[in-house]
Amino acid sequence: MNYKIILIIIFIIIISLGYYHYIHLDSVIYIDDFLNKQDYSELINHIHNLQDLKPNNNGLLSKKLKDQNINDMFYNKQNLNKISNLVGKKVYQSKIPIEYRIYNKSQGMFWHTDVLLYEIPQYEIVYTLNNTSDSVTEYIDHWGMKHNVWTKPNSLMIVKADSYKHGVKPVTKGTREILKMIYTPTKTINEKNKMAYNYALT
Repeated sequence: MNYKIILIIIFIIIISLGYYHYIHLDSVIYIDDFLNKQDYSELINHIHNLQDLKPNNNGLLSKKLKDQNINDMFYNKQNLNKISNLVGKKVYQSKIPIEYRIYNKSQGMFWHTDVLLYEIPQYEIVYTLNNTSDSVTEYIDHWGMKHNVWTKPNSLMIVKADSYKHGVKPVTKGTREILKMIYTPTKTINEKNKMAYNYALT
């Protein structure tokens, strides 16, 4: 095998690895200080007046939010554009309502991959309201490397559906309060998972 062929093979491998890495850049994205101070303060005041919290299917105290003011904070044009720029494609508000969740002692989230609810993978968002816990979000990237992230208040973690496996380590002290929401690049529902989509609507 001559020198030129070896160089071509090395070049192809480098390009292939680079492309493989590039197509996974939107799989998990974490940013701090998502909302401005005024919106964050208003959001905290509103959330702490919530009543009738009930355990969801993961045992976490939760409540689906159908408040237009909260929707406007996250789905206004500015923040839709912000998320679109972060993930590299235009996204829209999902019809699935925002959900408030509290992680108390011994509560976490098992390792899983988010179900593909739309024809194009949606972006599942975890917005952290407060976090006095020692719990971290864990995920395994496309190289097989494990990562741990302690999510700060007013931070946003974006996880692309049907991509990385991820979970939340159980809380041993403090509490963690989050909002779970979805941004989607398409309105077309994945018919194979329509039951899961309809369940998420309720």
